[in-house]
Amino acid sequence: SSRTNMRRILSVFVFLIAFCGACIDAASYTNPVVNDNCPDPGAILTVGNKYYVVSTSGTDADAFPIRVSSDLVNWTQIGYVFPQAQRPHWAVTDFWAPEIHMINGKFFVFFAARDTTGILCVGVGISSSGEASGPYTDPLGAPLVRNATMGNIDPSAYYDTTSNKYYLLYKEDGNGHNPMLPTPIWMQELDPSTVSTRGPRFKLIGNDLPWEGALVEAPWMIKRGSYYYLFYSANYAPQYAVGVARSTNLTSGFVKQQTPVIKSNSIFIGTGHCSVVNVPASKDDLVILYHSYYKQSGGPRVMLLDSVRWSDDGWPVVNDGTPSTTPQPYPF
Repeated sequence: SSRTNMRRILSVFVFLIAFCGACIDAASYTNPVVNDNCPDPGAILTVGNKYYVVSTSGTDADAFPIRVSSDLVNWTQIGYVFPQAQRPHWAVTDFWAPEIHMINGKFFVFFAARDTTGILCVGVGISSSGEASGPYTDPLGAPLVRNATMGNIDPSAYYDTTSNKYYLLYKEDGNGHNPMLPTPIWMQELDPSTVSTRGPRFKLIGNDLPWEGALVEAPWMIKRGSYYYLFYSANYAPQYAVGVARSTNLTSGFVKQQTPVIKSNSIFIGTGHCSVVNVPASKDDLVILYHSYYKQSGGPRVMLLDSVRWSDDGWPVVNDGTPSTTPQPYPF
């Protein structure tokens, strides 16, 4: 009958809607990708197309959660860099801003923490198992970078294929000084075999643009074509945002883009402290992972994911300059 046929047609129609909806859901994601506390995410792509990210733990007993993902969207926590019983003896509080890097086949985690005198220092842990999950040990028994009169924070590592050298980048914590001082980002050669820095320090940038306010921090270096790109974050929340500078010289001559690459919008505020990583399918495809607060509820800093595009004049572009808030295609 016509009624029976109509019911069949409606049933097929409903099925197709559900099927298409499932396909859309399977092929897209909506920020945040970690809807839990995940500040200052430091991420890496490893062999086997696995991603690992470590994040700030502050005053928690266990330091630096480790998460793993195979698609950048779905993340599972697998442990901590330093469970309470394995924390370096010199590091007592404020476990901040870790980054995980693979150097000469080993997993290194660079981080900041305060020592027994209250000075903010840069430390390092190395996985003794060869796995990103650890366990991690402190090879030095002391900070990697310590200045008795000025804290240092936000370490990052960069391998330069031109010079075949590793470099350590970090921020001088001038905004933590009383009175406040500038916050230059420094770079110095890193010797992985001795786990030490050597040679001169190079000042890459300072806080000198109006939107940057009292600080620049959280350096992350990549190279694309003839340019070295230094991503960084600046200002305090809610104005906290991601900026970028570039140079054809690794150690000098960085010119800043005058406006942020990512800043707050109506959903997410305080966007920053990023990692920029490759998508396995292509070395030219990059994504950016970074943290943010919710504008309405505040709460913990969640982790967001967006794709990086490039303008005709060679500057990175992320959406409209703010985090995506609608469904986005999976990165790969």
